[in-house]
Amino acid sequence: MSRTIARPTPTRRRPGPALAIGALLLALATVALLCQSRANALHGLWPPEADTFYLPPSKILKLASLGHSELAADLIHSRANVYFGTQLHARLPTKWLAQYLQTAIDLDPEFRRLYLAGSAMLIYNGQRIVPDMVLAANMVLERGRQAFPFDWEIPFQLGFNLLYELPNDASPDDPRIPGWRQQGVEILRQAALFEGVPYFIPNLVARMLTKQGSQDLAVRHLEQAYAVATSEEARTQIRGKLAQLRGKQVAEDLAERQREFQSLVDSRYPDFPEAFSLVIGPRITSNSILAAPARSTPHREVSRP
Repeated sequence: MSRTIARPTPTRRRPGPALAIGALLLALATVALLCQSRANALHGLWPPEADTFYLPPSKILKLASLGHSELAADLIHSRANVYFGTQLHARLPTKWLAQYLQTAIDLDPEFRRLYLAGSAMLIYNGQRIVPDMVLAANMVLERGRQAFPFDWEIPFQLGFNLLYELPNDASPDDPRIPGWRQQGVEILRQAALFEGVPYFIPNLVARMLTKQGSQDLAVRHLEQAYAVATSEEARTQIRGKLAQLRGKQVAEDLAERQREFQSLVDSRYPDFPEAFSLVIGPRITSNSILAAPARSTPHREVSRP
C-alpha cells in the first residue's frame, strides 16, 4: 500500500509591510532633498562672511562648554577683539560685533569689561556714528546696570549716550530726542549719587544742561572711552573727537572773552583806543557818583595838653 507524502505548500509573504517601509524611506529621502534644496537657497542669501562669523545660540554654547561658560566667554571676547580690529583696519562695518558681545555676556554676566569696552567698540569703530550704533551700545550698558547695580561708570556712559551722543547723531527732527535727553538726565543724576563716584561728577552733572557743562561732560566721557578702548584705531578716533571738542571749547572761550572785553570797552570810552578804557577805568558819571558808597573821612583826634 503506497502512501502519498503531502508536501507543505510554501507560504507567500505579504508585500504590504515591505512596500510600506520602502514608501516611507522614499518619502523621507524626498523630504530631505527638499530641505537641502531649501537650505541651499537660504544659504545663498546669506552674506559671504556669515560662514566665518556666525555664532550658535548662547544656550547651545553653554551646553557645549561643559560647565566652563566663563572660558567660553573669554574665547568669544577674544574672537570679538580680533574681528573688531580686522574690520577697523579694513574700514568695514562691524555688524557682527553686537552678537559676539551679547553671546559672551549670556555666558558670563559678571564679565564687567564686556560692558564698558564693548559699548565703546560698538560706537567708536571707524564708521560714521549713527543712532543704531549707539542704541546697540545702550543695550549692552543696560545689561551692565542689571549685573552691576552699584557701578557708577556704566550708568555714566549710558546717560551720556542718551543725553549727548544720540541727539547729536540723529536728525534734528527725530521725535525720540526729547525722550532720550530726559532719560539721560535722570540716569546721570542717579549716577552722581553713587558711593565712590569721582569728585568732578556731581559738579559736572549739575552743569550738564548748560552748553559748557554738556561739552565738559562729553570730554570726560571720551576720556573714559579712551581708557577702555581695545585697539589703536579706536583710540585714534576718540582722540580726534577729543581734539575737536577741546578745540571748539577753546574757540568758544576766546569768543566769550572777546565779547566781555568789547562790552567793557563800550561801557567806558568806545570812541577812544581800547587801551585807554583799560588804563582809565570805569567812566565817571553823575549816576556812578550817586551810586558809589560815601567815603568816611578819617579824622585825627587832637591830643589835648
